[in-house]
Amino acid sequence: MKASGLDPDARLRRYPWVSRALNAEAVYGTVLTAGLISAFSLYNPGLPGLIARTVGTVLVFWGAHVYAEIVGNREMSWREAVREALQRSAGLLWAMIVPVVCLAAAAVFGLSMDAAINISLWGAVVTLALLGWWAARQRGATLLAKFATAAGTAGMGVALIALKTLVH
Repeated sequence: MKASGLDPDARLRRYPWVSRALNAEAVYGTVLTAGLISAFSLYNPGLPGLIARTVGTVLVFWGAHVYAEIVGNREMSWREAVREALQRSAGLLWAMIVPVVCLAAAAVFGLSMDAAINISLWGAVVTLALLGWWAARQRGATLLAKFATAAGTAGMGVALIALKTLVH
């Protein structure tokens, strides 16, 4: 037990799928989702169209990723390979939740398309920072290393925002 009386790792042991979903695929999925939102927004499809295109494309990428993992895994039985691929790839799906929920919330609150996109992209930056922090924490990194890793991971989202600004 930690000195504060709370052991966050104990909770994760009760919900191991959370720890498995916070992986490289989650980083990839967050960058993919933010990039799709930025790219699709150029066509001004409206928020429902933007959400549908983004979710649909991420689902196709997820399906391709799962399939590639299954085909590439020759060391396990078919059933084990499918289970492993689904578990490893879950982060790609979880990663789209924050940016897409931000878009949907902006639509509900009647915000402009530009405001919705900006909120969604900054939500992706925060998600990336948290994923970077989590990765460093899992490795027992120092506080400085946690901040550096979070900043580096979030930097990918900031780069997408900068690219969007240059293109728009």
